[in-house]
Amino acid sequence: MARVTDVFMSGTVGNLVLYRRMDKNCVRLKREGIQQTVATKIRSENFGIASRVSGHLRKGLYAAIPAPKNRSMQSRFSGAIAKWLRLCDVDTLPSCDVAPYITGFQFADGDSFTERFRVPITVTQTGANIITVCVNDFVPVKKVFAPAGTVMLELVIAVSGCMLKTGIPIGGGVQRIQVPYNGNAITAQALQFKIPLPSGSLVITGAWLQYFVLKNNRISRSENPAYMPAGVINARYV
Repeated sequence: MARVTDVFMSGTVGNLVLYRRMDKNCVRLKREGIQQTVATKIRSENFGIASRVSGHLRKGLYAAIPAPKNRSMQSRFSGAIAKWLRLCDVDTLPSCDVAPYITGFQFADGDSFTERFRVPITVTQTGANIITVCVNDFVPVKKVFAPAGTVMLELVIAVSGCMLKTGIPIGGGVQRIQVPYNGNAITAQALQFKIPLPSGSLVITGAWLQYFVLKNNRISRSENPAYMPAGVINARYV
């Protein structure tokens, strides 16, 4: 890099670029004919796909995300989808029942959903257009870690899907399970979500464990950000 002293003008002259940097007059050669590698092009295209579908999926998962407008969470969610895609060609991407990096993604800070809700949950496709979420039987005070004063739990399960290549939403749904926080056993439950599952669709199942506490003789949902475990319990590509 050369330096120009005394009289100086900024701009481009031929293949030279004149500019100031840290109060110094500088000049450099213009870089021309920069070629992207095939890998760079695919990575760029897939990141665009991830950003597009991320927004549509989050809308369907709205009820299971504590702070859906959080920019950091939105960026991390897009990044998880992009990391799953990596350098894959979307047109030949194989189907999978558990998409890595997306499955297990956490929507909130603090303890993860599985750290707080230690009950096995399975997500399967049980029909041409049906996603079934099975929650094992459990005893709340033994399997769920809750803040002091908790009297009730609400498990919010949301399913959202869209076409991966185009980002077009295909549907989804939300269901809730409310149980008292005590030592009584809760029977296993199976929640069914009717949603079109065409080839090439990415389907996300999210969960948010909400705590209802007794305070000043009133029962209300805890708004403490440290107790808002929510995340993706399953991501599948059909």
